[in-house]
Amino acid sequence: MTLEKKLESSLKKQIKNATDRELYDAIVAIVKEEQDHVKKITGEKKLYYISAEFLIGKQLGKNLINLGLYDELAKLLSKNGKSIRTVESFEKEPSLGNGGLGRLAACFLDSIATLNLQGDGVGLNYHLGLFRQEFKDRKQHEIPDEWLNGSTVLRDTDVSFPVELAGKTYYSHMYDLDIIGYKTNKNTLHLFDLDTVDESIVHNGTKFDKKNIDKNLTLFLYPDDSDKDGQLLRIYQQYFMVSNAAQLIIKEEKEKGHSLNDLDKHVSIQINDTHPSMVIPELIRLLMNEGITFRRAADIVANTCAYTNHTILAEALEKWPLDYLQEVVPQLVPIIGGLDYA
Repeated sequence: MTLEKKLESSLKKQIKNATDRELYDAIVAIVKEEQDHVKKITGEKKLYYISAEFLIGKQLGKNLINLGLYDELAKLLSKNGKSIRTVESFEKEPSLGNGGLGRLAACFLDSIATLNLQGDGVGLNYHLGLFRQEFKDRKQHEIPDEWLNGSTVLRDTDVSFPVELAGKTYYSHMYDLDIIGYKTNKNTLHLFDLDTVDESIVHNGTKFDKKNIDKNLTLFLYPDDSDKDGQLLRIYQQYFMVSNAAQLIIKEEKEKGHSLNDLDKHVSIQINDTHPSMVIPELIRLLMNEGITFRRAADIVANTCAYTNHTILAEALEKWPLDYLQEVVPQLVPIIGGLDYA
């Protein structure tokens, strides 16, 4: 079926008679169908790129280009008096990143897929992003970036992991986003969330109760950490991210029939700046739970993980008091102590 026939079949009317919003919805449906036919990239070794940010930008235009459909669609719409730019404008940009750190992560994912290499991203599904900027009376006002309302890029999954935070067990919910290479195959960006997160607790711009972890954990990227509650929330977020990542890695390795003693032969983990660094003690802890000794687990993780930091400015290199870790992730403290004396 030609692209024109597919579009008119989805619209149930001629292209020239459709509204721009109807065209957008129909094109999104066609792209999703095409994405489903793109094969997952496979290989002997898989990269997991863990990052607090993925500044991926709008996906529709990029996916049309990578699927080889953009030019054909632009000409088809133009022939019918429509503009592809206007249609694209209906898409909300995923608010999953803020700056260079997130853009680098997104560029790596795009490049890895285009090179047809096996590599998935792992992060958090921030409901309200960093913030959206508005100006009133020449002053900046920060308001929530409600990008998830009406978003079409995420795919729901039934994957969930238990994560213990401050003695309480939380159950994650994983959403996936396809990362399609340019005329190649696809990888996945895995985004973890909590079903109990409640956007209605936000008030007066971007203020919320920082102690209510059940409702605030994945609300915002980089929540205000000017006080202890905000700093603890950062630790809650970061551990939630890395514990899910580590459990996902172990799950996928078991499904492939690989021995966890050979994890470093089949897996590479890229730690994008300081935020995911707790994946090191967490993965050691999980391997020990699987019956591997501390020394062997530490060696495996050392050969599996790589780390990049993006500045030498002291204020950007996170340091947390040990008693904060004892409060939020006491299960990691003995592992960290063991690494100190190893």
